[in-house]
Amino acid sequence: MLATLLFFILLAVAVVLLSLLLALYLVPVTISMVADCRRESARVMTTVAWGIVGGRVRITDELQVLEILLVGRPVVTRDLREIAAPEPKKEEKKAEAPGPTLSAREYLDAAGDLWPHLQRILDAVYRSLYLETLRGDITLGLDSPADTGIIYGYCTAVRYALWPAEAIDFVMTPVFCQRIFEGTLTFRMQIRRPLLIIVPVVRALLQKPVRERLRQVSGRGAPGA
Repeated sequence: MLATLLFFILLAVAVVLLSLLLALYLVPVTISMVADCRRESARVMTTVAWGIVGGRVRITDELQVLEILLVGRPVVTRDLREIAAPEPKKEEKKAEAPGPTLSAREYLDAAGDLWPHLQRILDAVYRSLYLETLRGDITLGLDSPADTGIIYGYCTAVRYALWPAEAIDFVMTPVFCQRIFEGTLTFRMQIRRPLLIIVPVVRALLQKPVRERLRQVSGRGAPGA
């Protein structure tokens, strides 16, 4: 009886783990942002979603909130100003001793050791990124008409260079007689196959030299400690 119960528990754990791995492979992470800037107001909304869960940051002139989403509905809301507020200092709290400082040479050695692993992670991230939409419509006027013209020239060159990319459409309207910055920006991108990014990260962290180097760079230890 006990062996049968243990078997079903292990089977349930295996099914859950396999389902999670399958979801990490098939369900993309979606990152989207909508920004709107006008003379009278400005607002930015950024959303990161994976399946039915996600997070959203909304910033306006009156509001700065972080929301945890479930099926697109906020279930937890936190004020960003409260999160970012510094904690009150306690007079009796003793100052912590500063960690050991590393020389530039030690940082370079650590970067050289970590670079092969970081390169594999960045390669996985690059292969997983997919740009769905990048739309912008900006009206710009600077104090100097010459500076406005220079920026407009660069933006026009970039726009025509990216013309074949259907997902990208960026338009800038120059104003030479006044100082102004208005416009909208819409951005949406997917991270496909997030499991392919998690695998090299976990593979790197499972190696003891990598963990030692990370502790060294963070100031929490040294190689061989």
